[in-house]
Amino acid sequence: MADALTQLGFASWLSVLIASIIKVTLILVGGSVGMMFLTWYERRAISYMQDRRGPNRVGPQGLLQPISEAIKTMTKEDATPREADRIVHFLAPVVMLGATVLSFAVIPWGRMFPVDLNAAVLFVIATGGLHSIGMMMAGWGSNNKFALLGGMRGVAQLISYEIPQVMAIIPVVLMTGSMSLQKIVEAQNDFAGLGWYVFSPVGLLGFALFFTASLAEGERTPFDIPEADSEIIAGYMTEYSGMKFAVFYLSNYMSNLAVCFITATLYLGGGNGPGVDALGGFAGGLLSLIYFLLKSFALFFIMVLIRATVPRLRVDQLMGFAWKFLLPLVLVNILSASFWVALLRWDQQWPKLTEWFGAPSTADATNWGRLAIAVGLTLLINAGAVALIMRLTNRNVQKHLYTTDEELALGLS
Repeated sequence: MADALTQLGFASWLSVLIASIIKVTLILVGGSVGMMFLTWYERRAISYMQDRRGPNRVGPQGLLQPISEAIKTMTKEDATPREADRIVHFLAPVVMLGATVLSFAVIPWGRMFPVDLNAAVLFVIATGGLHSIGMMMAGWGSNNKFALLGGMRGVAQLISYEIPQVMAIIPVVLMTGSMSLQKIVEAQNDFAGLGWYVFSPVGLLGFALFFTASLAEGERTPFDIPEADSEIIAGYMTEYSGMKFAVFYLSNYMSNLAVCFITATLYLGGGNGPGVDALGGFAGGLLSLIYFLLKSFALFFIMVLIRATVPRLRVDQLMGFAWKFLLPLVLVNILSASFWVALLRWDQQWPKLTEWFGAPSTADATNWGRLAIAVGLTLLINAGAVALIMRLTNRNVQKHLYTTDEELALGLS
């Protein structure tokens, strides 16, 4: 876009500035429309799961209900507590929304890549970390005990789950050899567009771990403790109303949408699929965009399904799940990924592998022997690790079930 503006006679710096403003505006408008659609979709889906009708009064099938609620929210009074830190209170939703919008700058839409950043994975991780700052600013700046408690809960949760979330991406980076999201998508284009990482044992476990940790990062059920309305009203958003509350809501849904986009890009091949390369050109690009959106909305449906069926975790359960279950598994998965890369690619570094199993795979020829050994070995390691950790977790739960209150009080359990 910037090049087109430059050709029209604009100065290069002005072209870049105008193009950036247009892109940010499109993201905000698209994000707002997407949020309204997702809220309608989520409420309708949950209502069917719970044998209710859901929104059905405003517009056909309740389609205009999100618009009416958006107008109602934005026209409410924007109240700020008298004792609040007004600057911090105002900036908190801006930081949250800004961090979410930044992450969309590098997410590919099918075969369309807004920016091919060679450290795009690192960029997404860094922008995701800004959420904890905005959450803490909202809790602290509101000068409210419930808001502060919600903010502290949120920061503890985000930091705990950021570690397994980030480490779950490492196998993808190892298998691709790059942190560019464009190269990660291109690396999954083998086997007629179905060479997605999720079809390998390493990718499957990484997908499950990353998506689970991302649910906690996005404050989705069962990890919605920072805003648990039955315990601390609305958590860090307790003292927000009107437009500021709407910005928090918009940021939350855009963040969940970004999580679905990134998961589809890292593990489900992005816009890759059967027929994309065969069509090529505009039709191939359109088909890749359709594949990408279908995968992303399927992931969002899983989020909705979990919200409708799984109860909220307690704080101790939430922390224990991150440190005792997810973290050991991501470490094992990184080990599996190293074996995967070694078996499929090592040649000169370890000539014995070439002597035993033949040359490594290339873009034109797959070494099926090496691939079978890599699949078998990593499947054995990952399945064994999951079984072992689940057994240890269940043993610990059973132990606490038969522990008396006196033993718990004395710390004997």
